Amino acid sequence: MAPSLPWLPLPLLLILCAMLHPTAANGGDLLMLDRFHRWMTTHGRVYPSVDEKLHRLEVYRRNVEFIEASNRESERLGYELGENEFTDLTNEEFSARYTGGALVPKDDREDSGGAIVDGIITTLAGDVNEGHRMSTADLNSSLSVAPKSFDWRDHGAVTPAKNQGGCDCCWAFAAVATVESLNKINGGELLDLSEQELVDCSVADQNGCKPGYIDDALKWIQNKGGAVTEAEYSYQARVGVCKTTQTGAKRVAAITDVKLVDGELWLRVAVLKRPVAVGIDAQGAVLQNYKTGIYKGPCTTTTNHAVVLIGYGVSDNGEEYWILKNSWGEGWGQKGFFFMRRGADGPEGLCGVARWGTYPVM
Repeated sequence: MAPSLPWLPLPLLLILCAMLHPTAANGGDLLMLDRFHRWMTTHGRVYPSVDEKLHRLEVYRRNVEFIEASNRESERLGYELGENEFTDLTNEEFSARYTGGALVPKDDREDSGGAIVDGIITTLAGDVNEGHRMSTADLNSSLSVAPKSFDWRDHGAVTPAKNQGGCDCCWAFAAVATVESLNKINGGELLDLSEQELVDCSVADQNGCKPGYIDDALKWIQNKGGAVTEAEYSYQARVGVCKTTQTGAKRVAAITDVKLVDGELWLRVAVLKRPVAVGIDAQGAVLQNYKTGIYKGPCTTTTNHAVVLIGYGVSDNGEEYWILKNSWGEGWGQKGFFFMRRGADGPEGLCGVARWGTYPVM
């Protein structure tokens, strides 16, 4: 086994590269190794052995080459890629660790008409009785007065992007984010609420750091009478013993119901009232390395990751997009947020974004 030397001076590492992996020490290695060391310092990365470090150097190199090749076509593609904390991971490793955490809502019912499941409580055109499906006339009326662009961040109703880390619980982050925002929209404070309580305590309905249901997470919050704050129950990125089952936890942001919605037009109406949790296929190398611009795939419509729809807009060249909040930290994308193409990819939307959406009611 290689010795445990996670950090080596650059000249010695070059020699080891040549000795252990001759093909890795060819032209351009000095600059790439220096760049890799700077990346390691930025992200606090240390490896347990020389072999592991050399392997991660090669993965990093391939990702950098992919990023730079893509960025040479950025004007045509409409987006740019960049280095982030995932640049030393293969796409297979990244997908296994950071996607796969969202399951299609249990109550989702196939609706060929693309209408809101269980209806939406209010529209821009006026009230709709709870429990009744919004009609096409209601939809058209709402869209006719809808703004061209809308972003809940402009209204102070979105907390900064968080980082789920190595715990595959995007379902908890998406559920909590919708409650945080709706609490602010309904006149409360913009509070940082706890995902860890859902990971630890809703295990009867969920899977901790494994795939889970956003609608079940929201129903759990509803049944408990609200959520606890992050300050009271901080995130640990692993499953722990539930701290609030035997104590009188102070709960805030009580919700009264959970609704489902599908279809891009219906999502556009829904997000004007509150952010909506949605599922996407997030396994591609482009999204792993996304930095800025409007993401356009490639991807399937099989959803495996939960994110939060916080608005929409139109680019200067007329391209429509969604604005979404992710849970991969502020170092990814645009401080943890990203744009995704809207309205040009069929009834399920790009990467399945319009297959289902989930939101709380207060």
